[in-house]
Amino acid sequence: MKMKTYWVVGIAMAAGLSAQAEECNVTVYVHTSLSGSAMLLRAEIQAAAMFREIGVAVRFRNGAVRANDANDACGAPIMLQIDSQAGDQPPAEHTLAYATPYAKSGTCIHIFMDRIAERLNPYFETVLLAHVLAHEITHVLEQVARHSADGVMKAHWDRRDKEDMKSHSLPFAAIDVELIHIGIAERTHAAVME
Repeated sequence: MKMKTYWVVGIAMAAGLSAQAEECNVTVYVHTSLSGSAMLLRAEIQAAAMFREIGVAVRFRNGAVRANDANDACGAPIMLQIDSQAGDQPPAEHTLAYATPYAKSGTCIHIFMDRIAERLNPYFETVLLAHVLAHEITHVLEQVARHSADGVMKAHWDRRDKEDMKSHSLPFAAIDVELIHIGIAERTHAAVME
């Protein structure tokens, strides 16, 4: 009987967190020389759809942060930089992007377009960029550096994952859905307290 009570309370809490995430927009400001590119726009649309499937509204904006978005209902906007080349950045050689989920301000996501480029398949570049956007935004929303065994939050996508991406978006693991909603609740609470 006691276990059933915990189960019911857990479902009610998850429903409350989901409702809270649906009541606000996570705003992601993208700084890049790709602004206005069809590939970037399609990738943003796909990434937003991936989050929408788990009850999270993500909206992308280009350029500088707007004053009225400084602390919206889901907390401070997420700043994302798309770099044309990785250059001398610290991540490993094959890293497509990185996030700093513990950062309180400034750019917390960097994506390296030279590592995403699939010159033989431009369609796949868009799909891969969408997954990288979703992956890195999830790190920031979860506010923790962790990966899942499979799905969009897998540490390294193998050939099979990439083949799956071509026909459908990789899913979020149940733990990631829970952590995203908890993270949004914490961001929302922090924005109200400021």
